[in-house]
Amino acid sequence: EPVYDADFGYRRLNPSVVDGVSTRFGDLDPDWGWGFKIEGSYHFSTGNDLNVNWYHWEHETTHTYAGAFSFGGANFGPFSVYNRFEPKWDAVNIEFGQHVDFGEFKNIRFHGGFQYARIETDYRDAVTGVFLNSTNHRYNGFGPRVGMDMSYDLGNGFAIYGNGATAILVGDSKFNSNVAVFPASFSFSGSKTAIVPELEAKVGAKYTYAMAQGDLSLDIGWMWVNYFNVLHESFAITGPDTRVSDFGLQGPYVGLKWVGNVA
Repeated sequence: EPVYDADFGYRRLNPSVVDGVSTRFGDLDPDWGWGFKIEGSYHFSTGNDLNVNWYHWEHETTHTYAGAFSFGGANFGPFSVYNRFEPKWDAVNIEFGQHVDFGEFKNIRFHGGFQYARIETDYRDAVTGVFLNSTNHRYNGFGPRVGMDMSYDLGNGFAIYGNGATAILVGDSKFNSNVAVFPASFSFSGSKTAIVPELEAKVGAKYTYAMAQGDLSLDIGWMWVNYFNVLHESFAITGPDTRVSDFGLQGPYVGLKWVGNVA
């Protein structure tokens, strides 16, 4: 499920407007959707590894309802109100890891490397015959990333774990908006270089089954990812009035991994 910050996280709950003022807003209420992670790695005999992984997620949410408008004692409507937004997230991580044992049951994999992230949101907000807003926000960034994968072995192949990582990305944050208050229309666009901190965490459990040609692991857990102040926009006609937002994702996941000898 995607999560937005500040003004980006709201939508109109009651589109009925009295004397030009609308007061009811609520959570953007994005839908849950499926994503995936593909991972490949090479493990050296000294306990270190080279890992490349790719996360991808996108999902569309649509809200449709009826509303009305009144101004100066005159009533207009009802109107059909339509909201649609589609977030997209891609993250590619290149990790150099080192496995360290801390006693019989505890171990940590320290890793460092780089991340490339692409975040995009297409948003459309329309009141039939009255108002239309179509906006695209996007960010492309690259930078260093470090983290730790910590696990505690319970025996018989079972383990619990907590993973954490952080990155600092540099890239372009852009927006392009087209707003129509019929019959007038306006266009807004902007681009800036943004330094974006990123935090991520996972908590879960896994089971590893020893096979003749390697180990097969099944894990399940919960994941949190957040990019700070990564999206921005401005609708000001006479001067700057910029809004910024975090972009985050959170939810359950399940994974399957095989580690074997390919020599």
